[in-house]
Amino acid sequence: MRYSIPLALASLGMLACTGARADFRANFSVVNGSRSHDLSRIELSGQHMRTDAGKSSMLFDISSGRMLMLQHDKKQYMNMANVARSANAAMARAKAALANLPPEQRAMIEKRLGNRMPGMMGGKVDVSVKPTGKHEQVGKYSCEIYSTTVNGRHIQDACLADAGSIGIPASDRATLHRAFEELKALMTRMSAGLVKSPLGGMPTGKFPVQITRFPANGGTASTIRLQQVSDSAVPASDFEIPAGYTEREMGGGFHH
Repeated sequence: MRYSIPLALASLGMLACTGARADFRANFSVVNGSRSHDLSRIELSGQHMRTDAGKSSMLFDISSGRMLMLQHDKKQYMNMANVARSANAAMARAKAALANLPPEQRAMIEKRLGNRMPGMMGGKVDVSVKPTGKHEQVGKYSCEIYSTTVNGRHIQDACLADAGSIGIPASDRATLHRAFEELKALMTRMSAGLVKSPLGGMPTGKFPVQITRFPANGGTASTIRLQQVSDSAVPASDFEIPAGYTEREMGGGFHH
């Protein structure tokens, strides 16, 4: 299981208020490194939320609970509720099959799977999001740095500013909160409870202005930064499945 989209979304960390409807858009860009699949845009309008990252987009319909992932390069989309059911069933089948193997063979396969999919065979994946106590000035925003670790490895720093200083309407904060709750439940279903969602550790009323990710191999860190926000109307088409896209079947798995 990869963490890029869930962790990027978790870094948005905004909790609910209610208020009049207004639209919101935030654009991010890479300022260091070359991670073209990192978060680039967030849009909110009424009960809808969209996030873009590389060649993929996530569409949330809060009123119905529907969550879709678009793959623009393949002109395909996936219903994430179906993905969660498929992943959970596949994990159960894999564990049942392993139980019938000789101990030596089972240990070898478990090690191989554990390296590729942390937590699948060796217990829960511990995802922790904690404040570091450090503050920075990123452009015109003052923010506090929160550190994310996965099984003790430091993978990300997110500098979070007060939502009020970004200018996000209260109604959109409510939409974000409900979208994160759905995402947290989805992650739990997909991993059969083996992955602890980072969403629970995020502070209230915050928004990321900078996110730095640290690769496992010790290579160059990559950083994205909030570049522009807007309250202009978001087209309804941004929250719809584009014409010509087909639903992807579950059999081949999903890669991002």
